[in-house]
Order: sequence, then C-alpha cells, then structure tokens
Amino acid sequence: MNRTLQNFIRAELCPDETWQLSKVMKSVLTHQVLRLPEGEVSEIGTRYPQSPAEMRAFLVKFFTRHYFQTQHSLFNYMTSNEFPNLLASGKLQILDIGCGPAVASLAITEMLAFILKYLRDTGEWQSGRTLKVTYVLNDTSNICLATGQEMLNNYFRFGHRDNLFSIHSRIFTVEKAFPRNMIQLRRISCNIGRYDITNFCYFAESYAEKVGFQKLVNGLLEIEKLCNLAGKILILIDRFNEMFTRRLAKALGASSKKQVLTQYVYPRRNVGEHIRIHIIAVCTRQPVR
Repeated sequence: MNRTLQNFIRAELCPDETWQLSKVMKSVLTHQVLRLPEGEVSEIGTRYPQSPAEMRAFLVKFFTRHYFQTQHSLFNYMTSNEFPNLLASGKLQILDIGCGPAVASLAITEMLAFILKYLRDTGEWQSGRTLKVTYVLNDTSNICLATGQEMLNNYFRFGHRDNLFSIHSRIFTVEKAFPRNMIQLRRISCNIGRYDITNFCYFAESYAEKVGFQKLVNGLLEIEKLCNLAGKILILIDRFNEMFTRRLAKALGASSKKQVLTQYVYPRRNVGEHIRIHIIAVCTRQPVR
C-alpha cells in the first residue's frame, strides 16, 4: 500500500474517519437537486427513479450513501502501488452496470482527481498530462442515464473551473438490461480496450431472485472476460444478506465482507449531521483467467 497516498486521500475525503463530499462534488449534487421538481414518490420510485421527482428523491436520500460505499470499498485498491501503474498507460475504462445517475463513476472520478493531484505534486504525473477516462454507463432508466451524463459533465466543468485536474472523458450509454447487453458491452470493449474497474450496483440479489442465481453468476463470469487482468470488479449489495453474499462470493471465487462506514448526510438537515452505515455487503474480485 502507498501509505502517503492513503493519508492524503483520507485527509481530503475522509477526515476523522467520516466520508465527506469535496467542494466540487457538493456543487454538482446541489446543482442537480435544485434543478429537479419536488413531489410525492413511492419507496420503489425513490430507489429506482423513472421521473424527475423520483430522481430528486433518490439524489437526496440515496446518492451519497451509495457514493461513499463505492469510495470506501475501492479505497485500498485505488491507493495501492498497483493502481498508479495502471494509470501509467494514460487511460482508464470504467464499466458501471446498474449505474443509476452514475453514482459509482462519480465516486471513482473524485478519488481519481485527488490521486492525480497527489501524483502531480510528487512528480509522478507530468504537469499538463491528460488522463483519458472512458465511462460505460448501463441502466434501463432513461432519466438515470441522462442524469448520470449531466452530473459527470458538470463534475468535469466545475473541476476544470477550479483547475483541479486534467481528465479527457467520453461517455457511452447502454440502456439494455444486463446480461442481454453483452453484445454491446463486448463491442464497446473491442473499441476502447478492456474494462479496468467494473461496478455492479445494487441489483445482484433482486436479479438472482427474478431470473435465477446461476444466470447471475454466468453473466458475471461473462463480464469478467472483458476486464483487465490488473483491474478490479466490485459488487455492491445494499442490504446485507450474509447467506447470499457468501454463496455469490464462493461461486465467483471472490472475497466478500460486510463493511461499516461513517458519512455526512447531504443535503444536510442539521449542522454536523452524520450517520453510520452498517449494511454494506461487498464482493470484490480481480479478474483471473
């Protein structure tokens, strides 16, 4: 592990062991929330937004929770010695399945911005050099894909305005549901290269219940074939189910763990308000051929 880099990222994003949004990300989230209408929405609508009011409810209730889960889960990997080696190629491919409004992609991008700042400050990344990041966003909701693209673009716009980092980005969107989207994901991979970080966001358990556990495993193994050997696959499960998590990890030959983190609530309702989250189940795996 690169302890100096870890300490730098913790000081910026997780001081006192409490995850927080950067100035840029707070601006992006606030800007997006204020542009959307308020309205009565159901619990299902809040979790799986299909309308502008439902998207606003999701951003207020779930965005930062999922965002910090991604950062917390990938922290050790992205601050390891091997991750800067991955960036040495000058490009990074992110596959975000069940992306919602690009929550995991934004979480990775923010950590990436501070990692590049650290590498520039230490002379390991040449000043003025650009990292080419490709995002492949997959969701069945039009408003999720549109909002995700807009928030990513705003993050770059606000970030460049503050001269934080230099990232050249491009975004592909895939609306067809996993794993029926495999032809599209293969075609994109053939054009851009293998995926370096792949996220499966909060649908694994419901998918297994709907179509069968083995079909989920088979789909995940197909995705693995499209991933970089030096990359990382992350499966996030919102509600901790130890039996399901262990079964899935065993089927994939992966590691699994329940995590606890503390985060600030955004938008804040009271000064200094924060919560502890105890329900994260994570399966992580580096592709193995």
